Amino acid sequence: MTMEMLNELIDASVRGTLLGISAFFWIFGIVAIWKWFFGVTKRFVLWLFPNLGKKKSESEE
Repeated sequence: MTMEMLNELIDASVRGTLLGISAFFWIFGIVAIWKWFFGVTKRFVLWLFPNLGKKKSESEE
């Protein structure tokens, strides 16, 4: 194994690690944004229709 091959292996492992860390943060960022968006949408729908999530009890009928 020459120094050039060893250097290429180390370089590839560093690139793979940086790519993995970057992909991890991107994916979790997108998941957090979508989770927030769905929460806002749910609150907006419940604000528009306040009785949508409430169950009717027997005493109210």
